[in-house]
Amino acid sequence: MLRVYHSNRLDVLEALMEFIVERQRLDDPFQAEMVLVQSTGMAQWLQMTLAARFGIAANIEFPLPASFIWDMFVRVLKDIPGESAFSKQSMSWKLMTLLPQHLEEDDFILLRQYLSDDGDKRKLFQLAARVADLYDQYLVYRPEWLMRWEAGQRVEGLGDAQQWQAPLWQALVSYTAELGAAAVAPRQSLPALYQYPGKSGRTARRAGRRASSSAGFPRCRRSIFRPCRRWVSMSMSTYCLPTPAATTGGDIKDPAFLAKLLSRQRRHHREARALPPVSRHRAGAGVV
Repeated sequence: MLRVYHSNRLDVLEALMEFIVERQRLDDPFQAEMVLVQSTGMAQWLQMTLAARFGIAANIEFPLPASFIWDMFVRVLKDIPGESAFSKQSMSWKLMTLLPQHLEEDDFILLRQYLSDDGDKRKLFQLAARVADLYDQYLVYRPEWLMRWEAGQRVEGLGDAQQWQAPLWQALVSYTAELGAAAVAPRQSLPALYQYPGKSGRTARRAGRRASSSAGFPRCRRSIFRPCRRWVSMSMSTYCLPTPAATTGGDIKDPAFLAKLLSRQRRHHREARALPPVSRHRAGAGVV
């Protein structure tokens, strides 16, 4: 069973999650609840609010979407390592090796100028970490860019930003393959998930309720849950998704408050019309 709840307020979604956890309990009391979150900060906030509501918050797992999806890859697909070769930490160290090798190329002139006075390699370390974080964001929100770059193509409309990012990504994928790691990004493995014939005793497990409360999953991540339901036994999937709004939550007025405000304005208008007219002579009396 799949249920999706939308709201533009996280506190409403959190209260809904409290109701679900309390009223729709798992059959096995020793089975952990699994709540997908977008950040560790959201996980801590949910833990505190659930503990305040129930007195304790225990046996609840808060995996990030990337770690959850990769765990599913490991359980279902063959020849997938236990840790992604394209995690931020892994990419950072590999980029520290690759960047100096490409600085003399014309496409890397900006990076060459930035690292010109880097005697202690501090700038190199910081740059590698920032680029790894950038590629990690691309894996989440723009995987199609990386696939085009890997195929030797450019993304139309992206501008000069891909001048060095595209060849560096190609070098990163090639270097990862040379190290013997499976150069497989989550988006690239998605077709294999859809083609997976079914679940076996080794890979199937009872995952319980999958409650997702996050600041919006990109389409490529949301699509991964459809094949998951074929080979992972889930009692119920509940998605509590924040809905983007044009205004902040504090600026949104309650309908009852707006109705009360409109009634007050109408009353003031009627009272103003009922007052006797004031002549110009009386209004200007006493003015010198």
